[in-house]
Amino acid sequence: MERSPVSTDVVIGQGGRQVGYLRAPASSNSSAWGSVLVPIAVIENGSGPTVLFVGGNHGGEYEGPVALLKLIRELQPEQVQGRVIILPALNLPAVTAGTRLSPLDNKDMNRVFPGRWNGTITEVVAHYIHEEILPLCDAVIDLHSGGASLTLMPYISMHYLDDRDQRERTEQAMMAFQSPLALVMKEISGPGLLDYAVESMGKVFLCAEVGGAGTLAPETVKITEVGVRNLLKHFGVIEGEPLSREAQGLSPMQVMEMPDAHCYHMAMSVGIYESFYELGESVEQGQPLGQIHFVQYPQREAEVLTAKRSGILVGRRGPGMVGVGDVVGVVGVETGE
Repeated sequence: MERSPVSTDVVIGQGGRQVGYLRAPASSNSSAWGSVLVPIAVIENGSGPTVLFVGGNHGGEYEGPVALLKLIRELQPEQVQGRVIILPALNLPAVTAGTRLSPLDNKDMNRVFPGRWNGTITEVVAHYIHEEILPLCDAVIDLHSGGASLTLMPYISMHYLDDRDQRERTEQAMMAFQSPLALVMKEISGPGLLDYAVESMGKVFLCAEVGGAGTLAPETVKITEVGVRNLLKHFGVIEGEPLSREAQGLSPMQVMEMPDAHCYHMAMSVGIYESFYELGESVEQGQPLGQIHFVQYPQREAEVLTAKRSGILVGRRGPGMVGVGDVVGVVGVETGE
């Protein structure tokens, strides 16, 4: 295997608390010998599992970076049994630009795994994570939100997994996060996800989607912070029992599924999308979910989208303007339906 050009001043396995950078060479017109400095923190002490938290896989998704920056500042080695690795801004150029894709190579970090050692900057960072970080981990938690294009009910999710032991370990961790919603889901995103890279190694992988529309709210930050610490407790890395939603005076976590592509509703025209439902409301299969208006053709009737499944609206389009292929509504169904 070719050696990655990425280097770091953090020595995993050294113990204690280290905060530093992954240095990924990034030559440009303005910086011939420049690098992208991806922040990394490692807090380790004694024996125990290794848990990796990732934020900023995409830019414009703020709950993960904020919650993880707080965790870096607060978590001390004496509180830990095992190892916590934190990457609060995995796709740093995208995070600082506030864009989903890296402005350096126009690539989506979460579509290029396992990456390439000699690829573009996004691929090089993904390759380093895949080869050097993931093999050390027992569990990986990737913190997302809907970004600029989606508004989502805060949820923690896992995929359908064939391996029974891996599925049970992942389900148990998912239930510990304690967000308003837990989803077992089928992806329509295509290859290259961090999810698949971790799952193929037999490890626990969870994806949180907390908030959206390019905003940051006190409620969603708190959900993320509590969830992160709940998972550290669940894995025995820090002391204590996960804090339930009921103990916080909140409604219990609801478990749902997204078993197939019928849960995703897409626009087939360009226009302004009007949703007929708020997030969390029940929808019925065959009933109107929303409609697209055509501002350039004022006499044209709005195009109505019907629900392909009965269930709960767990996600919808953020901006009003939509194009062909944009997801405008996501429906979760009761477990077992």
